[in-house]
Amino acid sequence: MGNIEIFASAGNGIITVLSLLIFVVTTVLVARGKLPYKKGLSYINAGIVFEFITVYTNFQMNIEYAKGEQIDILVFIQLLLALVSMLCLAAGAFVILINNQATKAIIVGLGSIGSIASVYFVFFFPDNYIISNMQAIFIFSGFLIMSIAFWSQLHRRHATGFLTAASASTLITIIIFLKNFLGISSWEIINSWYISPLFYNIMAIAYIAMNADFLANKLENARREIVKYNLRIKEIIKSSPFPIILSRLSDDRIILANKNAIKLFGIDERELEHYRLKDFFADSDNRTVLTERLEEEKEVSDFEVLVKSYNGDTPFWLLTSATTIDYNYDIVLYAAFQDITSRKNREDLLKNQAIRDPLTSLYNRRYFEEEVKKRISQAQQSNGIYSVLMSDIDFFKRVNDTYGHKIGDKVLIELASACDKALRDGDIVARYGGEEFVIYLADVDAQMAKVVAERLRNTISELRVPTDDGRTVQFTISIGISSSKISDNIDTLIKTADEALYKAKQNGRNRVEVFCPEDLKGLDISKMAMHKDENSNRHPIFEKEESEEISLLDGVGENKIIDNTTKIENNKPAKES
Repeated sequence: MGNIEIFASAGNGIITVLSLLIFVVTTVLVARGKLPYKKGLSYINAGIVFEFITVYTNFQMNIEYAKGEQIDILVFIQLLLALVSMLCLAAGAFVILINNQATKAIIVGLGSIGSIASVYFVFFFPDNYIISNMQAIFIFSGFLIMSIAFWSQLHRRHATGFLTAASASTLITIIIFLKNFLGISSWEIINSWYISPLFYNIMAIAYIAMNADFLANKLENARREIVKYNLRIKEIIKSSPFPIILSRLSDDRIILANKNAIKLFGIDERELEHYRLKDFFADSDNRTVLTERLEEEKEVSDFEVLVKSYNGDTPFWLLTSATTIDYNYDIVLYAAFQDITSRKNREDLLKNQAIRDPLTSLYNRRYFEEEVKKRISQAQQSNGIYSVLMSDIDFFKRVNDTYGHKIGDKVLIELASACDKALRDGDIVARYGGEEFVIYLADVDAQMAKVVAERLRNTISELRVPTDDGRTVQFTISIGISSSKISDNIDTLIKTADEALYKAKQNGRNRVEVFCPEDLKGLDISKMAMHKDENSNRHPIFEKEESEEISLLDGVGENKIIDNTTKIENNKPAKES
């Protein structure tokens, strides 16, 4: 390819060397990328460099020959350089053609044959004509194989670089053929020194274009994979038996929802992006917790959310699993839902059954004691006051004996309803057992509690419960009061309120009595678990008493109701209801 005219002047040489250097640097930069055929381009680069050195050796050989020096060694070196150039070009071509390393057997075979032929025709049977042809064949074969390799890559979607390299290498191959095999050397373009630097620059541009083509192909392949991925996601969402929604993280807009989700949330599919996922959360705090967990964990499983349909007011419960994914060149929230409203209703029912009295729907004894214990602990932190009321229906046994247990149940229900209506939302009223009811009043001292109790007692005394035979039942209650001045222990408060209740019964019933600090004087204070005693939840004076919560149905059919709540102490007369 090259012409010794390159070295005829310093200007020609500098331009050519700079062009070759640009080509070499470009090859190095391109080879640092992820091109699958970068090793082939490096081999071709080496072959072109060796071809340039071959031209320079030819120039030096002509100088030595003009001086009359022996040039056999230079001729042999020139042939070897031409052979190495061909082998490098062929190796690069094989890498590009078969997308792998060149076949070593072919390269080694060609190199061995070429080396033996060079030694034979230079040192043993010198023949200038054969040597000249061998050099031309080596260079021509290398460029021919290289051009074929470049042309073979035009099937690629982006192949501007290969087309440029193929065109340039083919033109050089034709020039070599015309010059060395057809003997056409009169054309100025064939013998022009600038052919080489022009070729080097074109190849540098071709390598840069190859790298750009590779990136364009890679980007297009990535886009196709994204499209396939999005289609798979869409198909998965559509075919899922669970409601699924995709919403953009940037603005919370819904971009995809399957039919189950559309039906569940009442969404108009034609105006999907008009909705935001947050519009369906009935509890904003619930959504905040979900968002915070997603930010921390990137994925949330089995998270319960309270939601509502777009045009509905009744909230319902869903179990959601959510994560963030890439979809359609955006980061989106992938959320799958499962309706658990019926399960939550069952849970609420079971929970309610565990803490509620089945007859009156008031809280039961167990819940009252646990909840009031918490309330007292909170009140202690702020030096708050509180009171506990223990009430009992007067002569309730007579009601059951006279009117029957069915009417007795009605009396209990009416009493429970009256208590619930008369008290504040923050107060707690519970059925403690049988006909006994216990009340916790927050921020109320004993004096105010007595006012509340008197009002409640008067309200109860005005109640009328109809019977099946047209009669009415009127009844009264007695109430005992204990307060935070007595103790901060729930058991002690209940027992002292019960002591006050017993006193109200003894003093004529239908009245209110308050357990005062003075009433503690007759008790053994050293054994009492009160006054900030955190190590006991039970008053020692009541340790002998077995207090059990009774069933409302105990004694039904036997004309009696077991009332063990009246057993205060063995040495005291039993209260008559």
